[in-house]
Amino acid sequence: MLEARNLRKSFGELVATDDITLEFGKDEGELVFIVGPNGAGKTTFINLLTGFLSPDEGSIVLDGDDITGMSANGRVDAGIARSFQVVKVFEEMTVRENLRTVVLTEQGKTWSLFSMADGHAEVETKVDELLAKFRLEDAADTLAEELPHGDRKLLDVAMSFGLDPDYLLLDEPTSGVSTREKEYVIETIVEVGRAEGVTTVTIEHDMDIVTEYADRVVALHQGTVHGVGPPTMLETDDELRRLLLGVGDDE
Repeated sequence: MLEARNLRKSFGELVATDDITLEFGKDEGELVFIVGPNGAGKTTFINLLTGFLSPDEGSIVLDGDDITGMSANGRVDAGIARSFQVVKVFEEMTVRENLRTVVLTEQGKTWSLFSMADGHAEVETKVDELLAKFRLEDAADTLAEELPHGDRKLLDVAMSFGLDPDYLLLDEPTSGVSTREKEYVIETIVEVGRAEGVTTVTIEHDMDIVTEYADRVVALHQGTVHGVGPPTMLETDDELRRLLLGVGDDE
């Protein structure tokens, strides 16, 4: 289990997260959406869980061990991977080469060893599996910079997934994606996560996506947990609807 215990983080006088306590199960393939208005503390919370920020107070616990002081790299090794709102890929490499780099890293190998080794079939098999799972086979030999934005998002997530995580944390994987591509992107992510039993925690602003795909919703507001529950709470919690959608009780 990945647990956040009483997390608090401030930037000067701005309190970004305030006493957040949440937990996420392992090997469940659960899809958790984190929602909230701008400035609610969503990205700060993800940064705390993944080691890109250190909390002022509170702790982060993984399988019973306190990992609050563990580096971001250490957390990847421990099974916590992430993607960013802005796509992070190697633009001048092909899709296959991007995924190969990740697989080599996960397996503790290097480019030089790969080029020299006869036994590289294991690496290529894993790369082929990632291409198939994320529906990128037809673009395998395309440069990343030439991909449509939806496929760039999928490549970014596939690279994180290639690190073999137990927990995958995504910061708005559908942001900037056209309406036509959005469903394709999120369906692929959901399908892979559930099939592989990877718990996926996703920041999302599109409430239609949240309502359709979420197993659980965490609503943040002004750095605190407003509520945790099934996606139906987006329809029944009038205060949450007002915060997220700007609609009143009669709407």
